[in-house]
Amino acid sequence: MKSFLSREQIEQAIRTLPQAGWVRLRKVAAAYCRGRPSDAQDLLQRAFTKALDASRQCPTDVDVVRFLAETMHSIASDDAKRRRRHPELQAVSLFGEDGGLALDPPDCRPSALQVLADEQEASRQKQAIIGLFADDPVAQVMVEGSMEGMEGEELREVTGLTKIAFASKRRLIRRRVEKAFPDGWTP
Repeated sequence: MKSFLSREQIEQAIRTLPQAGWVRLRKVAAAYCRGRPSDAQDLLQRAFTKALDASRQCPTDVDVVRFLAETMHSIASDDAKRRRRHPELQAVSLFGEDGGLALDPPDCRPSALQVLADEQEASRQKQAIIGLFADDPVAQVMVEGSMEGMEGEELREVTGLTKIAFASKRRLIRRRVEKAFPDGWTP
């Protein structure tokens, strides 16, 4: 069974740390805080707290300086994960000191002309695909139904096809579309 240092043993080890141990711990804390909002001294204090409140236990066969360095690594890693999951948001005033807008965010909505152009392009695409089946009214119904959101059994019922005939017609549709547009839709 693994044994751990008691709180008193950890307190004693921290009180009697040699100067080299303190230097190493400060360097480790500074390294884990580089480029982060955390303060190195705060990180070191948090490692002491975790060691003393037994939320992290130091095995008897591990050097206390190494244990504290690993605890700081764990704390810094947890902090980084927390910041990625829940980034800190800061409110920014939209108004400057003069009362006017200090920030004018761009309007990301498409313009009326862009909406109209998109609708026309979609209509062209739809007509081009439907036109591939001018010689096959059943396939044309299936294509139009698919474009309207109909699927599977509902589409098969509309066409009145058996399951086998329906699967065959779907293959025909797929092959014609792939042959007509091998690289996808290019206007």
